[in-house]
Amino acid sequence: MEEKLTITAISGWAIPESWFAKQIKEAFPGSNVNVVYPKNPDNEQEAQNILSRFPAQLYLGYSLGSLWLLKYQDSLPSDCHKAILAPILSFLNTEPFGGKTSKIQLKYLIKILSNESSKTNVLRDFFFNADLPYPESQIEEIPERNTLIKGLKFLENNTVKGKDTNDFLSIIGENDTFLDAGVLRHHIPHLEIVKNAGHSPTPLLKQLAKRILI
Repeated sequence: MEEKLTITAISGWAIPESWFAKQIKEAFPGSNVNVVYPKNPDNEQEAQNILSRFPAQLYLGYSLGSLWLLKYQDSLPSDCHKAILAPILSFLNTEPFGGKTSKIQLKYLIKILSNESSKTNVLRDFFFNADLPYPESQIEEIPERNTLIKGLKFLENNTVKGKDTNDFLSIIGENDTFLDAGVLRHHIPHLEIVKNAGHSPTPLLKQLAKRILI
């Protein structure tokens, strides 16, 4: 495959689009990158509009974006390449699919995000152990709180099966804060686990580039 790719990437929850795009471009030099942050991830029409607006050779979903891409994969072209990083089958631990977050924790986050005067404080607490290195100054690029809440509700209410990942390159860090890599490997036998990596997309993108840029 040629190294120059057109990439459409579906962002993770509360990730600055410009920062995520920079990480992708560093892993895939010379690529054409479109990063999309779904405003209403449960809306199928919005998903179809996004995928038709940003055609690509490689579709990439990270964290929340992985669940989104798995949910709407029937709208992807048949001849594209597909990858998911920090793949979510179920974000919550109520299903045995690798999620570590309890429903109580998620509902509490929704509550304080609804009431907290500064979303910066909420996000700092949420990502404290998530190994996400983007500068705090870029928090202002993150969508407004209603969009963030819709994203959390999407994570709360949606699950997929391991078999839904069959056509996707799937990569996770062994020390992911939100996902149990060992449990996920049981459901996704082809899952690649990156040693000493956490939830940050940066090392996962580097591993993906090794698989794509050949």
